[in-house]
Amino acid sequence: MNENANSHPQDPRRIKEMFDAIAPTYDRLNRMLSFGLDIRWRRKAVSFLAEKKGGKILDIAAGSGDVSLEVLAIRPARVVATDFAPAMLRVFEQKLNNRADGGIVDLVICDALRLPFREGSFDGTIVAFGIRNFADREAGLREMLRVLVPGGISVILELSRPDGAVMRGLYNLYSSIGIPLFGRIVSKHESAYRYLPESIRHFPERGDFLSSMAKAGFASPAAHPLTFGGATIYVGRKPEVTS
Repeated sequence: MNENANSHPQDPRRIKEMFDAIAPTYDRLNRMLSFGLDIRWRRKAVSFLAEKKGGKILDIAAGSGDVSLEVLAIRPARVVATDFAPAMLRVFEQKLNNRADGGIVDLVICDALRLPFREGSFDGTIVAFGIRNFADREAGLREMLRVLVPGGISVILELSRPDGAVMRGLYNLYSSIGIPLFGRIVSKHESAYRYLPESIRHFPERGDFLSSMAKAGFASPAAHPLTFGGATIYVGRKPEVTS
């Protein structure tokens, strides 16, 4: 069933509290619940930013920072990592303390719908596993576009419902039983991992989300399904200024 981009409104306060609560076990559960595929998915998503080597990259909803750490591999001039959950950024800060290149990363607590940056501040933006939590996804897309330079790229990595009846049936079984069970055992926060599959179910189908990107102003947005459609990378570009 197709979903409007804003048909499942989120409660920002509840989501912020949830991510603050699960921050200590977030990375471990990501690996467990995705069978380690999240590492490969992030690396693939970052590869779409490779042409922006030496540029300034914004990681929105950066969480514990794994995407920003992948971005460092393309040797940007600067990475700005934002999130509205302070506990998640504290986990990221601990990771940066052990890295020689951590000094080029800035951490900013802010709302993805009201980014505190001037228009045209970044060569690329990326958000991984975060946009489905936005209270207003279309507003979030407009903010991504606003802060890009002309010709800049936005990359969005998000979980999605697998393609095909068999894979989707297996996923539905896993998401209704396995994810909440593992989440409760490891994080002691059952509702967070009941929310996860619910939020994926309410996320728009690929074609609908591409339409939202185009509506926000992105040029020729494209979708790249991963692992039988269990995750999808969306890529859009800010149009060049024409004379």
